[in-house]
This record gives sequence, C-alpha cells and structure tokens, in this order.
Amino acid sequence: MKARNAPDDVGSLTRRGFAGSLFGAATVALLPVASAAQSQSTDEPGPRPEDLSDADWNEVRARYSNLLRVYGERLSLEEKRRLAAILTTNQRMLVSVRSFVVQNGDPSACTLRLYSSHQHDSATRSI
Repeated sequence: MKARNAPDDVGSLTRRGFAGSLFGAATVALLPVASAAQSQSTDEPGPRPEDLSDADWNEVRARYSNLLRVYGERLSLEEKRRLAAILTTNQRMLVSVRSFVVQNGDPSACTLRLYSSHQHDSATRSI
C-alpha cells in the first residue's frame, strides 16, 4: 500500500495536500522569526527616559537583563513591562539619593544623637 502524498508519485498530489504542505512549510519558516521578534521586544526595557543619564540607563538595562536571565522563562510580556517601569522608577529615586553629598565622618540619618543640656541650650540660643 502506498502512502498518501508520496514524493515519487506526482499524480497523487492534490490541491488540499499541496496547501497543507505549503502552510506547514511557511509556519516552520516563520516561527523562528516570530520568536526572535518577540524576544527582541522584551530583551530591552524600552526607550531611555529623558531624565535619566546614559550611565543610569545602562544600570537599568543591566538590572533588567539580569532579571530576564534569572526569571525570563517564567515572566509574561506584561510582567516584563512592569519590571522595566519599576526599575526605571527605582533608578530615578537612586539618582536623587546619590546626589546628596555625604562625608566619611557623617553619621547616618537614623543614628540616635544624644546632646547634653549645655549643647542643647547653645543650639536653641543661636536660632
């Protein structure tokens, strides 16, 4: 018994069989292109915001690519977009914090500062 659509039997090729083969070949040919286009659109966090410098944007991109490296298979397209937005917002906050000048001997803002009554009186008089 001969198999349908045998390559050596040209007479058994039908329009329906040809269309099915053509559709299958086109699908296989276009699949890598479609997946590459989707991965390209999610490999970058998007366009650089105007308020971030190139160095800050490179830091956002590095953090984003690291998250994709670790969790990329499990994230949907919407989650990847949200990650990019969160990383950009966090970078803006980091820029404002990093712009504050601190010297080596400066205590942190959370340090409890105890003053004697003499230091407290002189501080209130100068104001």
